[in-house]
Amino acid sequence: MTKSNWSKLIEIFPSIVNDNDNYKIILNKILLSSNNTLIYSHYGFPIDLIVETALKKIFNHNSNFYRTSHVWNKSINYKENQNFIEIDLMNPENIKNIDKITKFLLHIICSKQINMKKHFIVIKHIDILSKLFHDFRILLEKYSENITFLCSTHHIYKIESPIKSRFHTIRIPLFSHEQIVDIFDNYLNTPLNEHLKTIKTRDIVKAIFITDVEKQDVGKELVTKDFIEYNFIPFVDFIKSYDSKANNLEEIRNLSYRCCQFNISIFKITQDFVKLVDYEDYYIKLKYNKVPKKNYEKIKKELKMEIIKIGTDIDYILSQTNKCKEPIYIEHLLCMLLL
Repeated sequence: MTKSNWSKLIEIFPSIVNDNDNYKIILNKILLSSNNTLIYSHYGFPIDLIVETALKKIFNHNSNFYRTSHVWNKSINYKENQNFIEIDLMNPENIKNIDKITKFLLHIICSKQINMKKHFIVIKHIDILSKLFHDFRILLEKYSENITFLCSTHHIYKIESPIKSRFHTIRIPLFSHEQIVDIFDNYLNTPLNEHLKTIKTRDIVKAIFITDVEKQDVGKELVTKDFIEYNFIPFVDFIKSYDSKANNLEEIRNLSYRCCQFNISIFKITQDFVKLVDYEDYYIKLKYNKVPKKNYEKIKKELKMEIIKIGTDIDYILSQTNKCKEPIYIEHLLCMLLL
């Protein structure tokens, strides 16, 4: 069976880091950190892979880690081995039971027997803990002598300053477009999509996804310019067929449900609708019933700013509550953008 490019990237990622001076320095910063470490990056960088690379170096482990899956108190899903415990807060069950995370961490610290001087806990997507940061900060202070955290996030702005001050924070920049081309040519031995070359993409995660889709039987028909440019291509078809005079609430509800199915976040929805302003005149007509003749470019710019404001406001409100309520906020966002 042919390996996917993503599987290849997982295997060769340590070599990519080792061959690049900047990322090698960043990896060494993680390894030299004697404190809790918080790694953050923009979407488009495979942050989980650099965490895995760092763990192999920290524990002097050459092969892949074996992890055993567990469920604590019928609520929190986590994995562990003899070296560390790993919690992915994006796991739907963990999101649903996020209020139990600090109790779970206390349970681990107080009762788990680990063959090390200090417990080592990896937390992915730590920003989801936003409602519990006060409790988490107390835990960081009280057990600083017997626990070390390695955490990651794509949303550093959601992490409160008192939490960040208790971590060694390390920013990981996106790969440059030239670096991505080099990775595809010299490590993956596969060509980068031509449109991604044209727009000079810096998102290697999306680039690999597009390349893997292109390998499928219907890949060439599926991978259109719109498919590459948008996070969720059904938005394009939706605004093309949208009838502003009809009762669209049920259709919007169905669209929001599909967004949740495919893990399309409020941030990604906002990105796509900003792009839709420039997609011919469909969205302009939807908002104004006709194409304005005067100040057209100014109106488009103002509309983009309005979309960004609506999106960021709703995303902020969501960050102050439980993430399992995200479908409600996505539906609310789409209603504000389309009605």
